[in-house]
Amino acid sequence: MRTQRGFTLMELLVVLVLIGIVAGLATLSIGDGAERKLRSETERLAATLSLARDELLITGQSDRALGLRRDGYSFLELVVLDDNTREWQPLVDRQLGPRQFEPGLIEVELELDGERTPLPQTRGWEPHIRLGNTGEMTPALIILRVPGKDLVRHMRVELEGHVEVLDVIPQN
Repeated sequence: MRTQRGFTLMELLVVLVLIGIVAGLATLSIGDGAERKLRSETERLAATLSLARDELLITGQSDRALGLRRDGYSFLELVVLDDNTREWQPLVDRQLGPRQFEPGLIEVELELDGERTPLPQTRGWEPHIRLGNTGEMTPALIILRVPGKDLVRHMRVELEGHVEVLDVIPQN
């Protein structure tokens, strides 16, 4: 009597199915790094904008603004320099920025009143979205995109201070 060596067809099929499942899960978890970065930066900006709004509501401090550039964003506060001069200056804060994106990875665009507003690339900060201490904000649509790819995320800011992240372009 001779003993057989090797694997049965059923054992080989089970192993191949398990390898396929593990490879599929690994592919899904890795995904596209640019898409993941875009999603996390959009969520971060929305959360930071809501945080800045809530902070103003609680403290009742003077108005602030969100300044946007094509390569990042910063929260600004109106500083009184003398009796006649006031100037928007960036806040230096761990959570409120300024925040600059990796070059070439994410670009920011802005729509105010349905029209695209040109943003500077690297100059100083200008106020684009005002945050009042009553909770109101300048209505806007902030668009974050990955240059050269069809990866786009939208963030709608409403007058009453509601901030919503959208995957598709909102239809008016």
